[in-house]
Amino acid sequence: MNIICAFSSDSRDLYKADIYRVLALPKGHLIHFRYKKRYVDENLLNSRRYLKHQKMAIFFTHGNSINCENPELRNESIRWARIVHTEISNDTDVFHVYMALQNFCNVTIDSGNSTEKAPPHKFFSKLQCTVTSRDDNWQSRVDLIKEHFQNLTFFHLKQIEKKYCNEKIKYFNNNKSCRYELTHGNRYVIKMAIANPHNSNTKINISDSSDEISINCINPMETSIPLDDYDIPISVKTLQVMKQASLLKFEPINENGPLGEYTINIELDLKLSIKRPIVFGIFSVIAFWAVLIAKAKPTDILWPPPNNLTIATVMFFISASSLFFWFNKK
Repeated sequence: MNIICAFSSDSRDLYKADIYRVLALPKGHLIHFRYKKRYVDENLLNSRRYLKHQKMAIFFTHGNSINCENPELRNESIRWARIVHTEISNDTDVFHVYMALQNFCNVTIDSGNSTEKAPPHKFFSKLQCTVTSRDDNWQSRVDLIKEHFQNLTFFHLKQIEKKYCNEKIKYFNNNKSCRYELTHGNRYVIKMAIANPHNSNTKINISDSSDEISINCINPMETSIPLDDYDIPISVKTLQVMKQASLLKFEPINENGPLGEYTINIELDLKLSIKRPIVFGIFSVIAFWAVLIAKAKPTDILWPPPNNLTIATVMFFISASSLFFWFNKK
């Protein structure tokens, strides 16, 4: 079958890091590849408006040495994706493609394809391929390329759960960015898979840029066994504002420090729960009534007219809950 293929090679660490991210990010998360126009199939360039929503496969190309004139290349399939946005920069003339990651895949490029449409000539093209239904999970893809990432611990963020339900990824900026929305007061679980096939001393440090996430695990994470699964509880701390942006960072580190190019960032929107301001408003109204009753003597309680009392109660409730929600004033 004809499949749109996006290739990222080992000629630069930046391109290898893209494949590391493809392996690490959860289903539905966006990945961004960029190519000079000469590396993109002209037929795809000319039909760019029809590319949106099309299914495609992401490949890792190894053996693509910059110093070798006739490299012996191997293309290993990694993961299915769905194209959500493409554009060509007017300033740099670079082709940008944004893809939503799907399941892992086992796809072989058929030998009958023109060599001019595959690496090292083209890195984004449509090729005739054969799809195999076995060995198409995350572990099989790690085993396939692990020799080219000798000193790294692999991980896969499977999902973020709340009460056994998956949190959905929200898309923004014309499908060029995505994020999770987490609410203060809720408990979440990050479900991860980790692979350390070469017994590397690399650890995975988990942090957030706002310091508003409580991460309940031994940090940095490390494993001495080839494969393992982890459930990591997290929660949002008390926010000082109604909404706050944050980055959940997964950073491989070794004895020499962080491996910055392999860092995975997950965008988060942290929000106050609407339930807490409502409950605060209700208890504030109860306090308002208690003060009203306590101030008067039993013999001369003069209640305001019912309409005035109702309006005052509603206004007090709205004021108290709004101050809590918008300004964190209690």
